[in-house]
Amino acid sequence: MDNGLESVRRAIDASVPEALRIRRHIHQHPEISGKEENTSSLVAERLTAIGLDAVRTGVGGYGVVGTLRGTGGDGPVFALRADMDALPIEEESDLPYRSSVPGVMHACGHDGHTATLLGTADALCRLRSHIHGSVRFLFQPAEEVADGAKGMCDDGAMSGVDAIAALHGWPGMVVGKIGIRSGPMMASADTFDITLKGIGAHAAMPHLGVDPIVLASQITLALQTISSREISPTEPVVVTISQIHAGTAYNIIPGAAEMKGTVRCLRPELRKDIPERIERIVAGLCAASRASYKFHYRLGTPVTVNDSKINELISNIGLEVLGEDGVIQLESPSMGAEDFAVYLEYAPGAMFRLGVGEHTTPLHTPTYNFGDDPAPFGMEMLTRIALRYLKT
Repeated sequence: MDNGLESVRRAIDASVPEALRIRRHIHQHPEISGKEENTSSLVAERLTAIGLDAVRTGVGGYGVVGTLRGTGGDGPVFALRADMDALPIEEESDLPYRSSVPGVMHACGHDGHTATLLGTADALCRLRSHIHGSVRFLFQPAEEVADGAKGMCDDGAMSGVDAIAALHGWPGMVVGKIGIRSGPMMASADTFDITLKGIGAHAAMPHLGVDPIVLASQITLALQTISSREISPTEPVVVTISQIHAGTAYNIIPGAAEMKGTVRCLRPELRKDIPERIERIVAGLCAASRASYKFHYRLGTPVTVNDSKINELISNIGLEVLGEDGVIQLESPSMGAEDFAVYLEYAPGAMFRLGVGEHTTPLHTPTYNFGDDPAPFGMEMLTRIALRYLKT
């Protein structure tokens, strides 16, 4: 059976031009999380046009699921996933296809993820006779707000799936290289809110009040002792206060303050302990300051844990396609989060990093651009990963 390097590359070469055209179109017409109506329609139309057997829309919001059934015989179901949403950032670039939507841009490269997976679907349709089983393509909304994967799974996107893979464009990594890691790949991401109730007073008479701003400052500093003094130095954990809101005038000590923050961990067991640790510190400092509080903690995205066998599959394909220098074994996971982790609660899988350029500006910045060059490498990786899994 010929599903070797050259036949896949011929299929990729035939699929690349349209994939790149679509990427530029999506980049120019970004849609924020939960509003991906036009992107979803474009994806569904393209999947139907290339001949997928079944295309579902409205999955977990604006999600799209397409299924390609191989003609090479029965077999398992392998899923590939891409996210579609953009970010509320004003683009600062001179690209001919720069965002046409004020205050919205693809600053995380989801235009590239979506176009790469559409190109992969096109290539695999051309290689249908080599597929033993089915490939399921998941185009997910609302990744940036960590809602999309759960909604997709609740609507049955992972029903019957045996394994799953995905990529994420990675600035700082040369085009034509991938980064892989078995085990924890990206952190969990939870959020919390703290409302502090003090006693308002004139700013010139602080002794008559209970200052929630001073208390918020003490809490901010004290929470850093969770990682520095309560947890082993070898255990990665981040507790960040990202917002403090209080006050209305220069000469008034406010009666209340609002604090918001995020927690990142790499071990599920530790993740369960963090809410109690935060509230214990908040309660103690509030008692010492004669203030009261409300505390609300929300579990968000789980830890992204790459399955060792799927990670090995990705590594082997990378070595074949990109060579030894093209596969980078990542020493450390990222403390960023990805709701790809939700799919991994339904089936084993792995995410890998795809180089988008050594000098590309960082993710979530006004000048980030996935670019055209990484897409063919991503398409070949995803195509061959699916073929190899369904062959074996």
